[in-house]
Amino acid sequence: MLRAKGDDDIFRPIIIDGVVVRDKKFLQRLGKVLRLRWLHGKSVEIRKSLIDRIIPSFACRAVENNDFISLSVLLEKMDASCETYDKFTPLHTACELGNLEMINFLLSKGVSPYHKDRFGNCPMYMAIKNRQCHAVKLLSLEGVTVKLQTVRIAMEMIQALQNRDYPLLRAWFLSGVDMNAKDYNERTVMHEAVYLGDTSMIGRLLEYGATPLVRDVWGQTAMDNAQNDTMMALFEPFFAMHLSAV
Repeated sequence: MLRAKGDDDIFRPIIIDGVVVRDKKFLQRLGKVLRLRWLHGKSVEIRKSLIDRIIPSFACRAVENNDFISLSVLLEKMDASCETYDKFTPLHTACELGNLEMINFLLSKGVSPYHKDRFGNCPMYMAIKNRQCHAVKLLSLEGVTVKLQTVRIAMEMIQALQNRDYPLLRAWFLSGVDMNAKDYNERTVMHEAVYLGDTSMIGRLLEYGATPLVRDVWGQTAMDNAQNDTMMALFEPFFAMHLSAV
């Protein structure tokens, strides 16, 4: 039997043979919240405000614990798109953790996959940022896209390349974004791969549909900046033929 350390953390589940159960303290706390007796004597406005703040936090924690039973009960009291003080929804949490069953469950409840938290991040972005490639692919198959400016997408992909963070770049690719997205200088992730001499990533980016023929603000393509024959060999014969025909 596994149990979270610390008496103050009553949200963590107890797991016996893979089954989530709850101790008495948690159930008493959850019961008080759901019965709402602690709100007696308070105005309607205060009641609604407190409920709107507390239940979403319980819902997100239920997602963290993969606790479908508690989450279902909580969602009977509030819309599935309920949000915490940071405007974080249960779907944000599910995507952050890459929990495919929970993502499907919340989508079936009508949760909007385009809801943004107070930092401007949608659930798909949370899956990408946390390199949850299976979750990204699932959302993409459901027709969900990333609601971010193209410039920001380009900058984040370039930064991922600079950090040699290949799983993050794969997550971006699986989300269906334009792999030729341009930053403020109209440079692409392919420009950066060539600049860094990262032949492994150049090959991978070509597989992802990126092209070395996009021009930056100085009129230079990634192919123009290719540093050696090894790089040029990666672009040939298709791109070399295409370039000569322009």
